[in-house]
Amino acid sequence: MSRTEAPIDAIRKPPPSQDEEARLRELGYQPVLARRMDGFGNFAISFSVISVLSGCMTLYGFGLGTGGPSVMLWGWIGVGLFVLCVGLALAEVTSAYPTSGALYYMADRLGGRRWGWYTGWLNLLGLLGAIAGIDYGAALFTGAFLNLQWGFVPTPGSTFLIFLAILLLHAGLNLFGVRLVSVLNSVSVWWHLVGVAVIVGALAFVPDHHQSVGFVFTTFVNDTGWANPFYVAAIGLLLAQYTFSGYDASAHLSEETSNASVTAAKGIVRSIWVSWLAGFALLAGLTFAIQDYAGTQNSATGVPPAQIFLDALGSAAPPSCSSW
Repeated sequence: MSRTEAPIDAIRKPPPSQDEEARLRELGYQPVLARRMDGFGNFAISFSVISVLSGCMTLYGFGLGTGGPSVMLWGWIGVGLFVLCVGLALAEVTSAYPTSGALYYMADRLGGRRWGWYTGWLNLLGLLGAIAGIDYGAALFTGAFLNLQWGFVPTPGSTFLIFLAILLLHAGLNLFGVRLVSVLNSVSVWWHLVGVAVIVGALAFVPDHHQSVGFVFTTFVNDTGWANPFYVAAIGLLLAQYTFSGYDASAHLSEETSNASVTAAKGIVRSIWVSWLAGFALLAGLTFAIQDYAGTQNSATGVPPAQIFLDALGSAAPPSCSSW
């Protein structure tokens, strides 16, 4: 090959989107979706689905009684490390099979039709449960916010109506197409990062009293009724395990992402380690700022993180930061 041929070949080389289409056809897969999402948007969807604000805040009260601070903090570190290993493996498979079918298509190609069927249904059930859990958590925080601001008393019935309204809102937003979803998820990334920074900064500098390092990293609390501390700690790990889910969203949107064999794989891994760091900062900030442990657990708001804000920052604090 002469020196003048290389630039011509480089110019004639098809763009990454065409390479991806050819790759899917080689797999016997007919691409039908438009590639309107870039690498950041692909990362943003998984980061937003993991959502340390919703996951950590929703189950923080649960963690207070199932192992307490030590299990929440060390559990977050340990679970995050193992999830990162799983994410690295999933990123490799996503790079080889960048299709919208994602997990069930991968399972079908690697293990057969039966494994693909099982994986598809389990993934669907998991998504339904996770979406319901996240939106119900949002309804609880919305009720607590309305209570703090305007004296609204949330009841099971009113909370359920708020929950239905949130579900309908999210369904409507997803009907407008991937471009709007990409924009919203890109905004969500900065909302999460800035939100965590504001919450942790306020809890670090405003309160006059903070818990000790020993309290945060060594205190074990068992309010479950079970005597076995290992079992209690295993239950307490659910806080981190519940939060560290949904990073496969990058794989599901790979057919709508440019250069997906690279960007979707990176989106999975980046969403995990960024969430790992942000979630640890959030959990540590909340736990150091606890003023009354029992009072936080039995908060009249029904939301322990909201009680931490009230105790540490006063009634003028912006609880709306934690409501999201």
